[in-house]
Amino acid sequence: MSNKNNTLQKRPQRITIRDVAKLAGVSPATVSKVLNDAPHVSQESRQRVMSAVAKLDFRPNSIARSLKSRRTLTIGLITDDLEGVFTTSMMRGVEDVTSSRGFSVFLCNSYGNADKERAHLQLLLDKQVDGVILLSGYKVRERGAPALDLGSIPVVYLYQYTRDINVPCIVPDDFGGAEIGTNHLISLGRKRIGLINGPYHYEATHHRLEGYKSAIENAGISYDPSLVRSGKWYEDAGYMMAKDLMSMDNPPDALFCCSDSLAAGAIRALCELDIRVPDDIPVVGFDNRPFAAHHVPPLTTVALPLYEMGRMAGEMIVSAILGPTPEPGIHKVPCYLVRRESCGVLKASYNSVRDETGSYS
Repeated sequence: MSNKNNTLQKRPQRITIRDVAKLAGVSPATVSKVLNDAPHVSQESRQRVMSAVAKLDFRPNSIARSLKSRRTLTIGLITDDLEGVFTTSMMRGVEDVTSSRGFSVFLCNSYGNADKERAHLQLLLDKQVDGVILLSGYKVRERGAPALDLGSIPVVYLYQYTRDINVPCIVPDDFGGAEIGTNHLISLGRKRIGLINGPYHYEATHHRLEGYKSAIENAGISYDPSLVRSGKWYEDAGYMMAKDLMSMDNPPDALFCCSDSLAAGAIRALCELDIRVPDDIPVVGFDNRPFAAHHVPPLTTVALPLYEMGRMAGEMIVSAILGPTPEPGIHKVPCYLVRRESCGVLKASYNSVRDETGSYS
């Protein structure tokens, strides 16, 4: 019994606003104003308060503050694919923004199941989150409203969109990305650019095809549908489609592949055919997957702006909570080109081109 009493006696007492006020030589009301960044407090008082806060290692009572502000400074993030290859980068962008603004994020995985999403949303409502982000880690797609009515709680859609409710939706500009990749090959003097694309039930497939067509037509090159192939996103599909294209009587002089996996398969096929990359055929991929930088040769690719999209989602949900309310509708985030050796030396520069460090040239 005595050991228990000794343990209790050793527990440090919680530092209060009154302790901070006493050390700073100001009133508790002044401390509260400084902590809440209120106006009409002198710079000298602010410095004294913040110095006292640091010395005492004071941490405001989050429960009391949430009762006063009617906010919990928490956000729910529900993804349908927690282990998706794109999910982590977007979540990191969300976390970097929201944590810098004092918010914590509750992460949930619905596995694309509406019942699971509904259960997670109910749990988040019970925790009185200030906002919700719905993230698709699988593919850009149109979907309906949240599986549970959230009332006045703000919602942001990430890597997906909806027309059922009027909320901000953040997606990549796949059309513009395909234009960038195709323009890069055109800048190398190529005129018969083969397109190796994904399956047609993906919206990205259609947007990237249209971006490719736009780039070549704007360059005065006639669109030739015989140079276009479509299949699964996998490396083996890229291998087969590249071999098919190169067997033509008048084969392409460059390849734009709409995923890095397709590009890896295409390069393998070209190597088997003793076609040199980039000397004979330059190749551009899409996504900027981690392996692209270490491929042989290192792969020039159009990068999906995943981290940037996550940051935008974080900024919009915080803005929706604290104001001003963000613009609803679809927000497209530009893609950018990462230059590596699969295209050799770039002969022209674009404002949307970056090197491997992410710097614009």
